[in-house]
Amino acid sequence: MNAIASRRQSHGGIADQLRDFGPAFGMLAVLVIFAIIKPSFASPANIANVLHQSVVLVIMAFGLGIVMAMRGVDLSVAQIADCAGLIAAVLMLHREPLWVVLLVPLAFGLVVGLVNGLLAAYAGIPAIIGTLGMMFVIRSGELLMTNGAEPQILFTLPRGFTKPFFFIGQGWIGPVSTLILLGLAVFLIMIVVTGYTSFARRARAVGGNFRAAYLAGVDVRGVFAGGFVLSGVLASIAGVALVSRTSIAMPRGAEPYLLDAFAAVYLGTLLSRRGEITIAGTLVGALFITFLGNGLTLLGLGAPYRYALNGGFILLAMAVGALKKNQ
Repeated sequence: MNAIASRRQSHGGIADQLRDFGPAFGMLAVLVIFAIIKPSFASPANIANVLHQSVVLVIMAFGLGIVMAMRGVDLSVAQIADCAGLIAAVLMLHREPLWVVLLVPLAFGLVVGLVNGLLAAYAGIPAIIGTLGMMFVIRSGELLMTNGAEPQILFTLPRGFTKPFFFIGQGWIGPVSTLILLGLAVFLIMIVVTGYTSFARRARAVGGNFRAAYLAGVDVRGVFAGGFVLSGVLASIAGVALVSRTSIAMPRGAEPYLLDAFAAVYLGTLLSRRGEITIAGTLVGALFITFLGNGLTLLGLGAPYRYALNGGFILLAMAVGALKKNQ
């Protein structure tokens, strides 16, 4: 009997290990396969390039993850990033000083996030509906601002004028790109904000049990709205970084990041034993999504394959998360 019980415990332990760490090994295996098929995938130059490109998605996914951790959703994050980048580009074209070019888009993201939060937390509008409506409102504003989707091209401006702005997305500090350092700074700030502040404790309470948090005296409406504000600010940072990296802004330029951000957040939950949304997990998910897209590009496979895999990973993450909660 003891032997049988021991074998059952052993099998149970193996199953637990596979459930907890299997997804991480699976993601690593995908990257190893890419490296075997296409050796250039694992080259230092390509890895540095992917890390550089991933920063925009990482920052945007952080904001989305904060809202989703409180059982909300923000469908407007990509559109906020899009419009923030356009605002920065238009201000650059009008030769505004750098501090204006940077602060106005951030203020825009803060205001839009605040409106989203007020609609969801205080007006009682479902977040998916409110942020969807906001997405269309912002998109219309972009078309009006650009005279019907006219690209805002910055590389035609004098290099001496654009150099400080382009330094954000194209500059280097020693051997590391400025954009990677920006992503690292945002990551560390979000680790503190979501792990060591009163907002973090209240947000976990709201995400865990909304009613229990309310009965415990937590300002659940204020905390929920605050998540949207953070999401809006982070999205605007991502949008400005994207324009600085590419030197061009145009309506709907950041929209493809929305699905990638969702996939990054859900993939991040696979790395948590309880299927929770975390900043560290979201970072890993965003990096994996970016490396996946790069690997498919090197293999000559386009967007349809990437979207199919992203959708598959989202479904996988939801299925594994449900299994973990049922254990």
